[in-house]
Amino acid sequence: MVAVLMIAEIVSNGMLSLPGALAVVGIVPGLIIIIFLGVFATFTSWILIQFKLRHPQVHNMGDAGMILFGPIGREVLAAGTVIFAVFATGSQMLAGQISLAALSDGRLCLMLYTGIFAIPVLLLSFPRTFDKLAWCSIPACLSILIAGLVGMIGAGRNPTPDRVVLATAPTDFYHAFVSITNPVFAYAGHFMFFVLISEMKRPQDAMKAAYSLQIFATTFYGTSNACSGERYPFTRTPKLTAANRV
Repeated sequence: MVAVLMIAEIVSNGMLSLPGALAVVGIVPGLIIIIFLGVFATFTSWILIQFKLRHPQVHNMGDAGMILFGPIGREVLAAGTVIFAVFATGSQMLAGQISLAALSDGRLCLMLYTGIFAIPVLLLSFPRTFDKLAWCSIPACLSILIAGLVGMIGAGRNPTPDRVVLATAPTDFYHAFVSITNPVFAYAGHFMFFVLISEMKRPQDAMKAAYSLQIFATTFYGTSNACSGERYPFTRTPKLTAANRV
C-alpha cells in the first residue's frame, strides 16, 4: 500500500506537465531526461531510505535537518516541506478547478470549483495516519492509469493532419531550461518518504515500494508522453491551456 500511496502522491500531476517539455526540446532529449531523472530519483530514494533505517527517530525532513545541520537545518527543511506541500496541494486543486470548469463550460465561478475540491481535501487531511487514507489511493492510481491510456489512445486516433514530430527541436536556453523543470517536478515528492516509512510494519521493505514507484513513474511518463506529445491536439488538456492563458 505504501507504493500505491507514493504513486498517487507523485505521479498524479506529473504526467500533465511533461508533454510541454517534449514539445520544446523534442522527443529524444525529452525521453532521455525522463529516464535519467527516473534513475536519479531511484538513487535519491535509496539514500533517504538508508538514512531513515539508520535513524528510526526521523519522521520528516525537519527531523533529518536536525541531525544533519542542527536547529537551523531543522527549521529550514521543515519550512521547505510545509511550503512545498501547500503549493503541491494548490496545484492539485487548480487542476481540479480547471477540469470542472472545462466539463461544465464555465457555468459557475472558478472559486466555487476550487471549493468543491478544497472541502474533501480538508476532510481527508484530518486523519493523522495513512492506514485508512491508503485505500483512497487505489482509485487515484487507477484514474491516473486510465487517464494516461485515454490520452494515448485519443492522440493515436485523432492526430493532427499536418502534425510534425521532431526528434530534437531547436530552442533557446530559457525555454529549454523552463521545459526541463517540468520533468524535475514530476518526480518531486520524496519528502513524504520518511513519514510513510514510519508507518510501515517492515521499514526494511521500503525500497521495494520505491522501486515500484520509480518503475511505474518512469515507464508511464516515457510511454504516455512519447505517444501523446503536445503537438497532438488531444494532449492540449484544459489544465495546460488554461494555465498557460493565466
